[in-house]
Amino acid sequence: MAKPSRAAVTGLLAGPASLAVAGMLVNGCNLLMNLIVARSLDSDAYGAVSVQVSIFLILSVAGNALLIGVVHHETSGTGESRREQWYWIRRLRGACGLGIAVATLAALVLSRPVAALMSYPHPVAIAEATIGAALWTLLCVERGLIQARGAYQRLAVNFVVEGFVRIGLVILFVVAGMGVNGAGLGIVIGVLVGSEHGRWAVNRTPRLPRLSASTVAGQDPPADASLAAARELTAARELSVARELSVAQESGRVSASAGQGQPAEVAVPLLLEDGLPPATGPIPVPIPAPRPSARQSVIADTTVALGALVPLALLQNMDVVIVGWLGSAGVGGYAAISTACKVPVFIGLAVANFLLPEAARRRKEGRPAGGTLAIALVFVVTPGLLLAAIGLVGAHWLIGLVFGAHLTDASGALWVLALSMTLLAVTLMFTTYLLGAGVRRVVAVLAVATVATAGALVSAGGGAMPTAVAALVTELVTAVAVGLLVVQLHHTDRQEAAARQAADVRRQATDGGFPAAV
Repeated sequence: MAKPSRAAVTGLLAGPASLAVAGMLVNGCNLLMNLIVARSLDSDAYGAVSVQVSIFLILSVAGNALLIGVVHHETSGTGESRREQWYWIRRLRGACGLGIAVATLAALVLSRPVAALMSYPHPVAIAEATIGAALWTLLCVERGLIQARGAYQRLAVNFVVEGFVRIGLVILFVVAGMGVNGAGLGIVIGVLVGSEHGRWAVNRTPRLPRLSASTVAGQDPPADASLAAARELTAARELSVARELSVAQESGRVSASAGQGQPAEVAVPLLLEDGLPPATGPIPVPIPAPRPSARQSVIADTTVALGALVPLALLQNMDVVIVGWLGSAGVGGYAAISTACKVPVFIGLAVANFLLPEAARRRKEGRPAGGTLAIALVFVVTPGLLLAAIGLVGAHWLIGLVFGAHLTDASGALWVLALSMTLLAVTLMFTTYLLGAGVRRVVAVLAVATVATAGALVSAGGGAMPTAVAALVTELVTAVAVGLLVVQLHHTDRQEAAARQAADVRRQATDGGFPAAV
């Protein structure tokens, strides 16, 4: 196999780099927002804002799951005409609009009972968080389409537009004296503006064409092409090389060159389900199974993704909610260090927008995707370890500088919680990679981990350091468990590749050492 060209490597790094930079830029502005909000509100009000944001992030997981379903369906290349390609998108947007209306009505009716159940004194803020999460589904549809079409720079711009509008309005409304409710209103308007910008970007981003023969065969893109230009040549190859029956060409002869990675009109797997090489004579073409409709495809992928992302959202945000629920007087201080420690997670959420479509597309094309995972891990682990190091030697100074001296009570636990959130970011990358590869077992692992983490956090009693230590231990176990699924996936891929190679050798030996006629 030819070595990747310098331009190809540079292009591969350009996607996650632009998203990571956008994520860090937005996260930096988010820290600035927290600095201003923390100094404008008292400790209890700032803790209430943090709880509101946590509720919004937990509820917005439905949109993130929908995003994964959109990416899977769009990368499958369904729909030949422009009308077919856009029909399902318009229907999905309409369904999201209906869902937003229903969620808004439910939020207005149920916000007070829910606030009383949570002992939360701001029912309007709960309604705002719910409406913002409903609008988030529409934003995720647009972002999923942009991802699947490889326009990572436009996606990064969308991050910045949505983040800057949301953060700017939160600061404006809080400083104007609107308090917790003003922060929620800023979230709602910011997400709405981001979704409209995303729709604008989608309308100007064409779908990727199908692979050329040389690209299918694994050849590198031209040396002078960037990743964006190279992706104009790519699209999903529809059949899995290891698990599908052999496909005959119109003449009924098997294409030997496809199994060897050579250019061919039809890529032919070389191993049947019973482990034997395909016959050398004419064989019948199997009737393909009917393709699921766009609605069935998106619903199925979204359901699986929802099962994985709900636990991730809970793992990310339930520590602040639990500390506040236990009535700890230090919820404001813990919210401050929790906000600071979300840096690697927020960067991971940005980089995941590169990892998901790349993993899905490369596996559909029969290419390894481990390199994209490694690149994504570097972008999330590096800032997490840097934050932990700073927290180990200067946590009190950092929290006092960013959030104010009145929120430094929990600063001693900053480095522990930073390591915990770094491990959560690693788990996020592993989960995104597995979802892109179609591995569903990760849902069960994350469900068990979430229950165990909730129990550990409640047992910590609401103290900052016990809560951070409990989070670190459980996140370490979760990251290892999900990482083992990635290792198992790669091991299976290697076994299937070896089986294909052995079948190729047997087939050539059967044909007298010469490739079968085309």
